[in-house]
Amino acid sequence: MKIAVIGKGKTGQSVIDLLSRKEVVEVFDSQNVVTVEKLNKADVAIVFVNAKVLDNILPVLLQSKVAIVCGTTGFKYDADFIQKVQMRQQTWVVANNFSLSMVLIKDMLHTLGHLQNLVGSTCFRLTETHHTQKLDAPSGTAISWQEWLKVKDCPIESIRKEDVKGEHVLQVHNDYESIELKHVAHDRRLFAEGAVWSARFIYENKILSGFYQFDELVRSIAWQ
Repeated sequence: MKIAVIGKGKTGQSVIDLLSRKEVVEVFDSQNVVTVEKLNKADVAIVFVNAKVLDNILPVLLQSKVAIVCGTTGFKYDADFIQKVQMRQQTWVVANNFSLSMVLIKDMLHTLGHLQNLVGSTCFRLTETHHTQKLDAPSGTAISWQEWLKVKDCPIESIRKEDVKGEHVLQVHNDYESIELKHVAHDRRLFAEGAVWSARFIYENKILSGFYQFDELVRSIAWQ
């Protein structure tokens, strides 16, 4: 498997650290701008850049022949974009959070959301904490948690502190109880691991072209 890494930030570097030297065929950053010719030397491209950079390089990514694994947060993949991916017969796998455990947490949140139908006084609140360099607030993961809960109201508080990899807390309260679900990322390799897992999965299983959410791939293995 030949991998191109786009974005040499902290998570991008973690991806490089997890791969062997033979697997990394190209690393793109501000000093080595991504081109279709260079990108096509790879089987899969793993992308960890901010939403603005992704928007700028999308024409190149869509013109290439490689499969894309993208961990950009704060970017909306609308119906028009998905249609372009399908028309070009590309394979895209995307996630706001490439933690493998997050797929299981999605099910937990969906289950907890049902509590509003059982106990009318139940209130939900999310808090997300990240490093001060994170541009999007609330985080993509917090927005996903909010969507997965499927409740009427769940405000999100965003906190920025030095070198916090990622912390998400759901607090559930009603008149007689409190429930707390907390996920703490200790190392950015957590997200890099899931992205590399996705790259290997689509390469080894020859996944057909299309637009996939990360959890779709994980569920095809974890729920067998």
